Amino acid sequence: MIGWTLLSVLVPGAAHLRAGRRRTGIVILALYVLLLATLTTVVLVNGKQLAGLVADPSLLTALIVGCVAGGLAWSGVVVASYVAMRPGSLPRRAQAATGAVAGVLAVAVAVPFTFVAATARTSNEAIGEVFKEAATKPIDPKDPFDGRRRLNIALLGGDGAASRQGVGIRTDSINVVSIDVKTGNSVLFALPREMENAPFPPGSAMAKRFPPPKNFWLPPGQGRGSADLLNSVWAYADAHPEVAGHARTRAGDALKGALGQILGLKVDYYMMVNMWGVARLIDALGGVTINVERDICYGVGRSDGGVVKAGTHKLNGEQALWYGRARDHPGSSCAGGDNSTRMKRQQCVMNAMLSQLQPANVLLKFNALARAAKSTFVTDIPRDLLGELVPLADRVKSGRVSTMNFVPPAYNPAYPDFPRIRRAVRTVTTGGTTTRPTPSSTSTATPSPSAGVTKRPKPTGGVSKLGSTCAA
Repeated sequence: MIGWTLLSVLVPGAAHLRAGRRRTGIVILALYVLLLATLTTVVLVNGKQLAGLVADPSLLTALIVGCVAGGLAWSGVVVASYVAMRPGSLPRRAQAATGAVAGVLAVAVAVPFTFVAATARTSNEAIGEVFKEAATKPIDPKDPFDGRRRLNIALLGGDGAASRQGVGIRTDSINVVSIDVKTGNSVLFALPREMENAPFPPGSAMAKRFPPPKNFWLPPGQGRGSADLLNSVWAYADAHPEVAGHARTRAGDALKGALGQILGLKVDYYMMVNMWGVARLIDALGGVTINVERDICYGVGRSDGGVVKAGTHKLNGEQALWYGRARDHPGSSCAGGDNSTRMKRQQCVMNAMLSQLQPANVLLKFNALARAAKSTFVTDIPRDLLGELVPLADRVKSGRVSTMNFVPPAYNPAYPDFPRIRRAVRTVTTGGTTTRPTPSSTSTATPSPSAGVTKRPKPTGGVSKLGSTCAA
């Protein structure tokens, strides 16, 4: 009796057929086979699109409802199968024992459905929390990128943390990825945080406040210094709605505009990652393995300082964060590196996370990852576009990814040559859609004699293959 009830978990209707209830058994079995065939066909035909479809809130809701209904139905089949085997003919003790086993089976078959429903609900909430913006116009599935051959997304690393209350977020990691939407081949442009005199699109609110030739430049007494470097554009726009506009996305819009003028590209969207949130993501994943090329000191002179030792290690969130953020300080007993070296390490941490992201690990730790994601990501990518970005990300993963770092000595961030940067960008995005800024936005500050800059060195092969291990 219990054997046939257990078999009905795998082959619904089997117990009814054994009990002589052929019509009921055949109907249950036929429905099961039809459902199984339908799901198999959907996965085989639309397997690559399924990940994108689950970003649709209506489909996630349907999945939740379907899982609840499926769990109840399967549990009902188990109970019905047990009843069909006529347990009343057994002795009272045997009835109690077999009934308890059947009850456990009924609950057990519902557990996977409950897990999937709970995961879908958590996913729906997390996606909705991160991707808050709505598309400005309906997404055309046949042309989701509106005729563009390249999609340009700013990938930003912010330094927001609970210990920095009242201080705006500085984007200490600034990258723009330019993706060929057909092939998935992409180029990652890395800009130094200390780049000066960032230009803004002509006619924009920020350009009116910071016109050429000085561009993003604060006079002495108004924050001149670190407050007007490229990594401070986000913080300034966020803190000055009277200048940058009162839109909720003003900080990201201001930085996208500056990056677009620097690179000569239309930056479509941004994704800002709170670097302290990345530490929580890494901890949720159980750590990340990184090849540390040399001892890295961090927090020099502070009680929470330490050393990330050289060698291949699995780093926890705090260690991985400081490996990417540490730089040289007076009194260091080991190297931290300059800003350009730090940029490379930050790229390596992110790449190591992606390369070590295993589906099984994500599934087992999904709830922790979802909770961390809510406080980690800020973006203006509309949720409606996620269904198209997921298959694009799959093409990027199998495509060629290169990097171009606009850092010293090839490029001087104190006196950036924006026309030269744009020429370099156009060279590696040949065939893509680029936007040339108007002449009024290409002016740069004149080098000061006291700065000691007489000529700008030529590039030394700025494009490199993105590796899977970290090496400064």
